[in-house]
Amino acid sequence: MAILYVASEASELKPFANMLTGLRKINWPVDYAFEGILDGRRVLLAANGAGPKLAARAVEVAIRAVTGAELSSSKLEAVVSTGYCGALDPNLRESQIVIATRVLDLTRSETSDCASVQSESGFASGLVISQDRVAVNSAEKHQLLAHNAIAVDMESAGVAQRTKAAGLPFCCIKVVSDRADEGFHIDFNRMRTPEGRIARGKIGLHATTHPKLIGELLRLRRRTRDAALALGEFLVSCRINTASASTPDE
Repeated sequence: MAILYVASEASELKPFANMLTGLRKINWPVDYAFEGILDGRRVLLAANGAGPKLAARAVEVAIRAVTGAELSSSKLEAVVSTGYCGALDPNLRESQIVIATRVLDLTRSETSDCASVQSESGFASGLVISQDRVAVNSAEKHQLLAHNAIAVDMESAGVAQRTKAAGLPFCCIKVVSDRADEGFHIDFNRMRTPEGRIARGKIGLHATTHPKLIGELLRLRRRTRDAALALGEFLVSCRINTASASTPDE
């Protein structure tokens, strides 16, 4: 049996990947794909860019690959949407783990229940909103808070939709990269490709013409690096209840 973890960027998964044994690259048509072993269970890792469509595509690729393998060790036991999220709850701090009890697809106005998670480490749990844009300022986050959600991301709705269609348990484990009272001086939504990926080249070019942004980008890089490390440590230590889709047990 195997568990698939899907994120937006490889950087969100690499600290977790480095804690697996037998890590090796998988030849999948996505931006990043590796597999390894954790406590005797096969772990599949995939990152394919920002937004629900690219995330759903990563799940589709994985499902086709493991179905074609026709091996019991390759059968998917669950799919986990993971990576960074923005805090909506003002009590959440950077690098804090968030486990969704439900995911709200803001575009479709649909909710998906999530499998529960057990961990001796602390985490926050509640509704996570998923939308196909970066929440770039505190005003937008405050509006989203009206849905009684604690965090916002861009991929979990796409992962949930494709996972549910396959009849598999879905889980959402995120880490806070930016607090509810924080915003960005650069609109990352304008830095996306037509397909939805965050275009680092566009960001770099924009920064060269707006040098005041360089310090903010460096701080964000350090922040997300620390968050990814915290996420990796949590993923190694937690246990996903693949037989349920209920509230996490802290």
